[in-house]
Amino acid sequence: MMILHALSDYIKNAQRVEEGKLLKHFHLRQEGLAPIMMILLKRGKIQKTINTRGKKCAPEIYYSWSKKQQIPVMTVV
Repeated sequence: MMILHALSDYIKNAQRVEEGKLLKHFHLRQEGLAPIMMILLKRGKIQKTINTRGKKCAPEIYYSWSKKQQIPVMTVV
C-alpha cells in the first residue's frame, strides 16, 4: 500500500499532474497504474480528467487533487 500513499502525496503536492508524468516518476506502465488510480478515485480525493483533443491526437489524462472528499468523478473534455 506504500504506492497508494506515494501516488496520493505526489498528486496532492502537484495539485494536477499528467498521467505520463506519473508513469515516468513511479516507473509504471499504464496497465499497472490504472488499478491503483481506481482505488484512489473511489476514495474521492482525486479527480480524473480526459482531454480527447480530437480524433488524430492521443487523449491527455490528468489527475487532480480535491481538498474536499467528493463522489468519484471522471471528466471528459
